[in-house]
Amino acid sequence: MKTRLLIAIAGLALIATPALAASTTVEFANSGTGQTSTVVFNSDGTASANGGPASAYTVDQAAKKICGQVQGQELCVTFGEMGTTVGFTTSYSDTAGNSGTATITAVSE
Repeated sequence: MKTRLLIAIAGLALIATPALAASTTVEFANSGTGQTSTVVFNSDGTASANGGPASAYTVDQAAKKICGQVQGQELCVTFGEMGTTVGFTTSYSDTAGNSGTATITAVSE
């Protein structure tokens, strides 16, 4: 469960840039476990992983970093690059030791 929430927070950095998008769907592939998760990010500043509860986040565009509270702990994710279009893929790593690739699979306006 904690890994899924970390992945949800991670994806928020990818979608923070497209201010006009109502939602953005991102698939995360953990390079260590091979596990994939799907996260839907909404324009109201919340996201949910695999249909779970939504959580809020903050974004530091310059640092390519997103942070949020997960189970009472602050978790941060850093991305290789920021993107906004379907098919965009980048690397990510988080403060819990996870890393892999994140791909934008859908954007709705």
